[in-house]
Amino acid sequence: MSHPNYQKQASSPTDDARPIIINVDDLGLSTAVNDSVLHLAELGRIGASSYMVGGTITDNDISHLKNFKVDLGLHLDLTGIFPSLLRGSLKSIIVASYLRRFNHMQVTDIIKQQLDGFEDRFGQAPVFIDGHQHIHQFPIIRHCLIKELTNRYSNEISKGALSARVTTPLINDVKSWIIYALGGYAWRHSCEHNHIKTNNKFGGVYGFDVDSQQLASLWEQWLQSAPRNAELSSGPLTPKAKLPIIPVNVSPTLIMCHPAVPENGHNGWEDEIKAAREIEYKWLISDDFGYLLHKYNVRLLRWSDITSAY
Repeated sequence: MSHPNYQKQASSPTDDARPIIINVDDLGLSTAVNDSVLHLAELGRIGASSYMVGGTITDNDISHLKNFKVDLGLHLDLTGIFPSLLRGSLKSIIVASYLRRFNHMQVTDIIKQQLDGFEDRFGQAPVFIDGHQHIHQFPIIRHCLIKELTNRYSNEISKGALSARVTTPLINDVKSWIIYALGGYAWRHSCEHNHIKTNNKFGGVYGFDVDSQQLASLWEQWLQSAPRNAELSSGPLTPKAKLPIIPVNVSPTLIMCHPAVPENGHNGWEDEIKAAREIEYKWLISDDFGYLLHKYNVRLLRWSDITSAY
Protein backbone atom coordinates (compact mmCIF):
# COMPACT_ATOMS: atom_id res chain seq x y z
CA MET A 1 0.00 0.00 0.00
CA SER A 2 1.32 3.45 -0.85
CA HIS A 3 0.45 6.61 1.06
CA PRO A 4 2.20 9.53 -0.64
CA ASN A 5 0.31 12.35 1.07
CA TYR A 6 1.56 12.32 4.64
CA GLN A 7 4.27 14.07 6.59
CA LYS A 8 7.42 12.09 7.43
CA GLN A 9 7.35 13.35 11.02
CA ALA A 10 3.87 13.82 12.38
CA SER A 11 2.89 17.03 14.09
CA SER A 12 -0.38 18.84 14.22
CA PRO A 13 -1.72 22.41 14.23
CA THR A 14 -4.62 21.42 16.49
CA ASP A 15 -5.06 20.48 20.11
CA ASP A 16 -6.50 17.16 18.89
CA ALA A 17 -2.97 15.82 18.45
CA ARG A 18 -1.98 12.71 20.33
CA PRO A 19 1.25 13.42 22.24
CA ILE A 20 3.34 10.24 22.11
CA ILE A 21 6.91 9.29 22.95
CA ILE A 22 8.13 6.31 20.93
CA ASN A 23 11.01 4.68 22.81
CA VAL A 24 13.39 2.01 21.51
CA ASP A 25 14.47 -0.31 24.32
CA ASP A 26 17.78 -2.22 24.50
CA LEU A 27 20.16 0.29 22.92
CA GLY A 28 23.65 -1.20 23.23
CA LEU A 29 22.52 -4.82 22.99
CA SER A 30 23.94 -5.23 19.47
CA THR A 31 24.98 -3.32 16.38
CA ALA A 32 21.69 -4.41 14.81
CA VAL A 33 19.71 -2.67 17.56
CA ASN A 34 21.97 0.39 17.53
CA ASP A 35 21.69 0.74 13.74
CA SER A 36 17.91 0.56 13.94
CA VAL A 37 17.85 3.35 16.52
CA LEU A 38 20.04 5.53 14.33
CA HIS A 39 17.91 4.96 11.22
CA LEU A 40 14.62 5.57 13.05
CA ALA A 41 16.09 8.71 14.61
CA GLU A 42 17.14 9.94 11.19
CA LEU A 43 13.60 9.36 9.93
CA GLY A 44 12.20 11.31 12.88
CA ARG A 45 10.12 8.39 14.14
CA ILE A 46 11.46 8.00 17.66
CA GLY A 47 12.10 10.42 20.49
CA ALA A 48 13.99 8.30 23.01
CA SER A 49 16.04 5.16 23.50
CA SER A 50 17.13 3.38 26.68
CA TYR A 51 20.68 2.03 26.96
CA MET A 52 21.77 -1.25 28.54
CA VAL A 53 24.97 -0.74 30.50
CA GLY A 54 27.05 -3.79 29.73
CA GLY A 55 26.32 -3.34 26.06
CA THR A 56 28.34 -1.44 23.48
CA ILE A 57 27.90 1.69 21.42
CA THR A 58 30.45 3.66 19.40
CA ASP A 59 31.41 7.28 19.91
CA ASN A 60 30.20 7.96 16.37
CA ASP A 61 26.77 6.48 17.14
CA ILE A 62 26.48 8.58 20.29
CA SER A 63 27.38 11.71 18.34
CA HIS A 64 24.72 10.98 15.72
CA LEU A 65 22.04 10.29 18.34
CA LYS A 66 22.78 13.58 20.07
CA ASN A 67 22.63 15.39 16.72
CA PHE A 68 19.25 13.79 16.08
CA LYS A 69 18.19 15.01 19.56
CA VAL A 70 17.17 11.56 20.79
CA ASP A 71 16.70 11.46 24.56
CA LEU A 72 18.88 8.74 26.10
CA GLY A 73 17.94 6.91 29.27
CA LEU A 74 19.10 4.03 31.44
CA HIS A 75 17.57 0.59 30.82
CA LEU A 76 18.17 -0.85 34.30
CA ASP A 77 19.14 -4.49 33.89
CA LEU A 78 19.15 -7.50 36.20
CA THR A 79 17.92 -10.09 33.68
CA GLY A 80 19.98 -9.35 30.58
CA ILE A 81 23.59 -8.56 29.75
CA PHE A 82 24.87 -6.63 32.77
CA PRO A 83 27.14 -8.94 34.80
CA SER A 84 26.28 -9.04 38.49
CA LEU A 85 25.80 -11.51 41.35
CA LEU A 86 22.07 -10.81 41.26
CA ARG A 87 21.55 -11.41 37.55
CA GLY A 88 18.93 -14.06 36.86
CA SER A 89 15.83 -14.98 34.93
CA LEU A 90 12.79 -12.73 35.08
CA LYS A 91 11.00 -15.35 37.19
CA SER A 92 13.86 -15.53 39.71
CA ILE A 93 14.02 -11.73 40.01
CA ILE A 94 10.25 -11.51 40.59
CA VAL A 95 10.40 -14.20 43.29
CA ALA A 96 13.41 -12.66 45.03
CA SER A 97 11.79 -9.21 44.95
CA TYR A 98 8.42 -10.24 46.30
CA LEU A 99 9.83 -12.56 48.96
CA ARG A 100 12.17 -9.73 50.01
CA ARG A 101 15.27 -11.86 49.51
CA PHE A 102 17.32 -9.10 47.91
CA ASN A 103 19.91 -7.28 49.99
CA HIS A 104 19.27 -3.53 49.73
CA MET A 105 22.99 -2.69 49.67
CA GLN A 106 23.68 -5.14 46.84
CA VAL A 107 20.80 -3.82 44.76
CA THR A 108 21.85 -0.22 45.39
CA ASP A 109 25.42 -1.03 44.40
CA ILE A 110 24.28 -2.48 41.05
CA ILE A 111 22.09 0.57 40.43
CA LYS A 112 25.06 2.85 41.17
CA GLN A 113 27.30 0.84 38.83
CA GLN A 114 24.82 1.16 35.99
CA LEU A 115 24.21 4.87 36.54
CA ASP A 116 28.00 5.42 36.70
CA GLY A 117 28.42 3.37 33.53
CA PHE A 118 25.78 5.40 31.72
CA GLU A 119 27.32 8.71 32.79
CA ASP A 120 30.81 7.57 31.79
CA ARG A 121 29.66 6.43 28.34
CA PHE A 122 27.43 9.38 27.43
CA GLY A 123 29.01 12.16 29.47
CA GLN A 124 25.69 13.11 31.05
CA ALA A 125 23.00 11.91 33.41
CA PRO A 126 20.21 9.81 31.87
CA VAL A 127 17.24 11.85 30.72
CA PHE A 128 14.92 9.08 31.93
CA ILE A 129 14.90 5.71 33.67
CA ASP A 130 13.19 2.46 32.74
CA GLY A 131 13.93 -1.22 33.25
CA HIS A 132 14.69 -4.29 31.18
CA GLN A 133 11.59 -6.50 31.52
CA HIS A 134 10.23 -3.74 33.80
CA ILE A 135 12.37 -4.77 36.79
CA HIS A 136 12.66 -1.12 37.88
CA GLN A 137 9.16 -1.27 39.41
CA PHE A 138 9.59 -4.45 41.48
CA PRO A 139 9.72 -4.34 45.32
CA ILE A 140 13.11 -3.52 46.86
CA ILE A 141 14.48 -2.61 43.41
CA ARG A 142 12.11 0.36 43.11
CA HIS A 143 12.86 1.45 46.67
CA CYS A 144 16.63 1.38 46.10
CA LEU A 145 16.26 3.02 42.68
CA ILE A 146 14.11 5.92 43.82
CA LYS A 147 16.45 6.55 46.76
CA GLU A 148 19.53 6.61 44.55
CA LEU A 149 17.85 8.81 41.92
CA THR A 150 16.72 11.40 44.46
CA ASN A 151 20.14 11.43 46.13
CA ARG A 152 22.15 11.62 42.93
CA TYR A 153 19.96 13.78 40.70
CA SER A 154 18.22 16.22 43.03
CA ASN A 155 19.13 19.18 40.79
CA GLU A 156 17.85 17.44 37.65
CA ILE A 157 14.61 16.47 39.40
CA SER A 158 14.02 20.00 40.66
CA LYS A 159 14.42 21.30 37.08
CA GLY A 160 12.16 18.61 35.61
CA ALA A 161 15.13 17.12 33.74
CA LEU A 162 14.72 13.54 34.93
CA SER A 163 11.81 11.30 33.95
CA ALA A 164 10.78 7.71 34.57
CA ARG A 165 8.69 5.17 32.70
CA VAL A 166 5.47 3.97 34.30
CA THR A 167 3.41 1.06 32.98
CA THR A 168 -0.20 2.22 33.33
CA PRO A 169 -1.87 0.20 30.53
CA LEU A 170 -2.89 2.01 27.37
CA ILE A 171 -5.26 -0.78 26.37
CA ASN A 172 -7.03 -3.51 28.31
CA ASP A 173 -4.99 -6.58 27.47
CA VAL A 174 -3.93 -9.24 29.96
CA LYS A 175 -0.17 -8.89 29.55
CA SER A 176 -0.26 -5.12 30.09
CA TRP A 177 -2.21 -5.54 33.31
CA ILE A 178 0.13 -8.27 34.54
CA ILE A 179 3.10 -5.95 33.99
CA TYR A 180 1.31 -3.13 35.82
CA ALA A 181 0.33 -5.45 38.67
CA LEU A 182 4.01 -6.23 39.27
CA GLY A 183 4.65 -2.94 41.04
CA GLY A 184 3.39 -0.43 38.50
CA TYR A 185 1.11 1.50 40.83
CA ALA A 186 3.68 1.66 43.66
CA TRP A 187 6.41 2.83 41.27
CA ARG A 188 4.18 5.54 39.81
CA HIS A 189 3.24 6.70 43.31
CA SER A 190 6.92 6.86 44.29
CA CYS A 191 7.75 8.95 41.23
CA GLU A 192 4.88 11.34 41.93
CA HIS A 193 5.85 11.62 45.60
CA ASN A 194 9.44 12.46 44.63
CA HIS A 195 8.50 14.88 41.82
CA ILE A 196 9.90 12.76 39.00
CA LYS A 197 8.11 13.20 35.66
CA THR A 198 6.40 10.18 34.17
CA ASN A 199 4.50 9.24 31.06
CA ASN A 200 0.72 8.93 31.22
CA LYS A 201 -0.28 5.66 29.52
CA PHE A 202 2.05 2.87 28.40
CA GLY A 203 1.76 0.84 25.19
CA GLY A 204 3.79 -1.49 23.03
CA VAL A 205 3.09 -4.66 25.00
CA TYR A 206 2.62 -7.90 23.05
CA GLY A 207 3.96 -11.44 22.96
CA PHE A 208 6.63 -10.96 20.24
CA ASP A 209 4.85 -13.69 18.27
CA VAL A 210 3.05 -11.79 15.52
CA ASP A 211 3.59 -11.32 11.80
CA SER A 212 3.88 -7.95 10.07
CA GLN A 213 0.15 -7.56 9.47
CA GLN A 214 -0.68 -8.37 13.08
CA LEU A 215 1.97 -5.92 14.27
CA ALA A 216 0.46 -3.20 12.07
CA SER A 217 -2.93 -3.89 13.63
CA LEU A 218 -1.46 -3.62 17.13
CA TRP A 219 0.17 -0.29 16.36
CA GLU A 220 -3.07 1.05 14.95
CA GLN A 221 -4.80 0.04 18.18
CA TRP A 222 -2.13 1.71 20.31
CA LEU A 223 -2.11 4.94 18.33
CA GLN A 224 -5.90 5.12 18.17
CA SER A 225 -6.15 4.53 21.94
CA ALA A 226 -3.62 7.19 22.93
CA PRO A 227 -5.35 10.20 24.56
CA ARG A 228 -5.50 13.38 22.54
CA ASN A 229 -4.02 16.60 23.86
CA ALA A 230 -7.52 18.05 24.12
CA GLU A 231 -8.56 15.14 26.32
CA LEU A 232 -5.65 15.78 28.66
CA SER A 233 -5.97 19.53 28.89
CA SER A 234 -7.77 22.42 27.27
CA GLY A 235 -4.61 24.50 27.17
CA PRO A 236 -4.19 27.05 24.33
CA LEU A 237 -1.99 26.72 21.30
CA THR A 238 1.36 28.43 21.07
CA PRO A 239 0.78 31.66 19.11
CA LYS A 240 3.72 31.29 16.72
CA ALA A 241 4.40 27.63 16.09
CA LYS A 242 0.72 26.66 16.29
CA LEU A 243 1.68 23.36 17.90
CA PRO A 244 -0.11 21.96 20.92
CA ILE A 245 1.32 22.96 24.25
CA ILE A 246 2.06 20.03 26.53
CA PRO A 247 0.76 21.63 29.75
CA VAL A 248 2.57 21.27 33.06
CA ASN A 249 -0.02 18.80 34.32
CA VAL A 250 0.00 16.58 31.22
CA SER A 251 2.31 13.74 30.28
CA PRO A 252 2.26 11.86 26.98
CA THR A 253 1.62 8.26 26.14
CA LEU A 254 4.80 6.19 25.88
CA ILE A 255 4.99 3.33 23.39
CA MET A 256 8.00 1.03 23.66
CA CYS A 257 9.46 -0.93 20.77
CA HIS A 258 12.37 -3.32 20.21
CA PRO A 259 13.54 -3.08 16.59
CA ALA A 260 16.76 -4.40 15.07
CA VAL A 261 18.13 -4.17 11.55
CA PRO A 262 17.93 -7.58 9.82
CA GLU A 263 21.31 -9.27 9.67
CA ASN A 264 22.69 -12.25 7.79
CA GLY A 265 24.09 -14.90 10.04
CA HIS A 266 25.00 -14.86 13.70
CA ASN A 267 27.12 -11.97 14.91
CA GLY A 268 27.88 -13.11 18.45
CA TRP A 269 24.72 -12.10 20.27
CA GLU A 270 21.83 -14.33 21.16
CA ASP A 271 18.32 -13.01 21.37
CA GLU A 272 15.11 -15.00 21.63
CA ILE A 273 13.09 -12.17 20.06
CA LYS A 274 15.47 -11.51 17.15
CA ALA A 275 12.82 -12.31 14.52
CA ALA A 276 10.29 -10.02 16.21
CA ARG A 277 12.86 -7.22 16.35
CA GLU A 278 13.43 -7.44 12.60
CA ILE A 279 9.68 -7.39 11.88
CA GLU A 280 9.34 -4.31 14.11
CA TYR A 281 12.16 -2.53 12.29
CA LYS A 282 10.64 -3.13 8.86
CA TRP A 283 7.28 -1.88 10.12
CA LEU A 284 8.60 1.25 11.82
CA ILE A 285 10.46 2.45 8.71
CA SER A 286 7.52 1.72 6.41
CA ASP A 287 5.30 4.20 4.62
CA ASP A 288 2.29 2.47 6.18
CA PHE A 289 3.55 3.33 9.67
CA GLY A 290 4.15 6.92 8.61
CA TYR A 291 0.61 7.03 7.28
CA LEU A 292 -0.78 5.86 10.64
CA LEU A 293 1.11 8.63 12.46
CA HIS A 294 -0.61 11.09 10.16
CA LYS A 295 -4.00 9.37 10.29
CA TYR A 296 -4.15 9.49 14.08
CA ASN A 297 -2.70 12.98 14.34
CA VAL A 298 0.31 11.89 16.36
CA ARG A 299 2.70 14.49 17.70
CA LEU A 300 5.98 12.69 18.35
CA LEU A 301 7.74 13.96 21.44
CA ARG A 302 10.82 13.44 23.57
CA TRP A 303 10.91 13.41 27.37
CA SER A 304 12.67 16.77 27.22
CA ASP A 305 9.75 18.31 25.32
CA ILE A 306 7.49 18.17 28.37
CA THR A 307 7.71 20.24 31.50
CA SER A 308 7.50 18.94 35.03
CA ALA A 309 4.03 18.15 36.31
CA TYR A 310 5.01 18.85 39.90
